[in-house]
Amino acid sequence: MKRLPAAAALLLMAAGAYAEIRLHEGGRPITGTAIRPGAAAFSPAPIPADWVVSGNPVTEVAEVSETHDGSASVYLWRTTASTFRWTHHSDEIITILDGDVFITEADGKRHHLTPGDVAHFPVGSIQLWEVPKTLLKSAILKHREPALVEASLRWMRRARAFVAG
Repeated sequence: MKRLPAAAALLLMAAGAYAEIRLHEGGRPITGTAIRPGAAAFSPAPIPADWVVSGNPVTEVAEVSETHDGSASVYLWRTTASTFRWTHHSDEIITILDGDVFITEADGKRHHLTPGDVAHFPVGSIQLWEVPKTLLKSAILKHREPALVEASLRWMRRARAFVAG
């Protein structure tokens, strides 16, 4: 007899989660975002002083867009000539738009990125960035959720796929 109330509660939770997903998706914007770097509203975004190896970088960022669930953001980022260590607090995918940069990975592997080049840096990775002149990049940051939240979101996506199925 106790199994029926537990099964009913689980079914109600799944139905509630599905309804929440549908309501959330129904309210999200359905238009895209496009911007030219020259029209972006850049704000100061200083590199932490203890990360700077040489130079006096002037660094700015402009938020372009965010996914409807807040799990990823798109930015324009620029800095002046300098050398610094960078620690990634999110997964980051970049595209170089202007200028160039020499990036040295923790294992010593070195990359020279120029306009049009794309790179991915996992959360927790650290590199040495050598910027010979002003650098402009676009960056997509994928924010990590705590493990329990990520597992719950995966479960909800699977439940949604099963219901839609």
